Amino acid sequence: MDSERCAALHNAIFEHGWISSGRAADAFTTQSRPWLELNPQAAQNAGFHPLVLAFLRKARALPPNHPVHFFYYFWGLHCELGGHEYCFPESDRTLTLHGTHPEHATQPDGLVYDQETHKAILPLDIADELEADQPWQKLESILIVWIEMIQRQKIVALPDAVGKTSYEGIAGGGVRRIEGPERDPVTGAKRFDHQAEPWTIVPWAPQDLEECLELWAMVVDAMEEKMGISEVEQIQHDGILDQGTLDAARVPDGFARRFLSQARRPRFETVAPGLIVPIAEDFTVQAFIGTSCDLEDEDQLPAILLFRNRATVSTSGLTMFMSHPHATSAECPSGLYLTPCDRSYRYPQEDGCSLILPFKFESGWARKSDFSRADQHDSLLQAGVNPYDDIHHVQLQAFLETVYRNIQSGHWTVDAHGIAGGLDVWRNADAEQHWARYGVPIGPGKYW
Repeated sequence: MDSERCAALHNAIFEHGWISSGRAADAFTTQSRPWLELNPQAAQNAGFHPLVLAFLRKARALPPNHPVHFFYYFWGLHCELGGHEYCFPESDRTLTLHGTHPEHATQPDGLVYDQETHKAILPLDIADELEADQPWQKLESILIVWIEMIQRQKIVALPDAVGKTSYEGIAGGGVRRIEGPERDPVTGAKRFDHQAEPWTIVPWAPQDLEECLELWAMVVDAMEEKMGISEVEQIQHDGILDQGTLDAARVPDGFARRFLSQARRPRFETVAPGLIVPIAEDFTVQAFIGTSCDLEDEDQLPAILLFRNRATVSTSGLTMFMSHPHATSAECPSGLYLTPCDRSYRYPQEDGCSLILPFKFESGWARKSDFSRADQHDSLLQAGVNPYDDIHHVQLQAFLETVYRNIQSGHWTVDAHGIAGGLDVWRNADAEQHWARYGVPIGPGKYW
């Protein structure tokens, strides 16, 4: 551990939340203290590694029950030794460095740090059991990812007035009720009752949409160039689908609607092996819109089939319905789906996607980002155990980047209809010479 660097990153996150809530910057240094000053007895505890103690001498904390929490997932530094003997039966040198906010877990755990390997991982709940061969990471890398979440405005520290009611006295007696703004005027984020102040989270950030639109344009340009479509011919200003089609399909306002209405409609049929660019007649036939959740509840969004294939798959066991059990059909079309989203859930994600294939991978080469086997109908391109973040599906942006990379490299071939070869091309992900082409990188500067 680079103790000084990690303490600086920790303090930067904490101070950002403090200032964004509307508190004075200089008050942070007067009201917070290095954790070891607040807990001096820990310096004499032989269970703490010297590098950890060096971190705790500079990492700042607030007194118990202070309304400002460290980060969206964590109330602050917890520093509880042990508790993970099931993972390290011979020598449990773990330390729960940051404690999970109680609203994010039934049995809160936190950011767990291994004092032998000096790496950490993120089981928010004790039920998220640890394993020694999971992708533990440097503490510095995890803290950098959390800062990237803030910079991207996926996680937002709200001003105190947002989503709250306050009262002030008026001349002559009595009080006046003052309603704060429902949303943050800068980011559009809103406060939920269950979240750790001042933090909240958004289902998608403007940068998510912008980068998906940019990548889509790169995919379309690369494909049309390979197909020999002239520059004049390829200029199309219409979206993939028009507003009337999106209305007919009952696509609610949000990431999916904006992407489909703003992304340029291409001059080819297949955007990836076996996956068809939607047309109005097909798109309006959605397996889960109108049946998978209550469309009157604006926080509940159904799975949306973006790029369809005619082959069908059993819905039993598909991971996108494990947290959102809304499947009412025994089967669904294969293809690329935007996954269901509960906007009020602890990790809402409107730009999550799942590639559902009508076959499983059996050779053992297909892998998730954590290098575990991607052997199910819907496990290709997914992260597996994510050491940086809560459990969620891969972003649409990562799928589009995979498409672009395989077009540019020539791994996928192009014919008069677009990407050639049909769904069987995805079987290359289970081949020794090609599996790495289908991995999604996670970590600082990548996906998380």
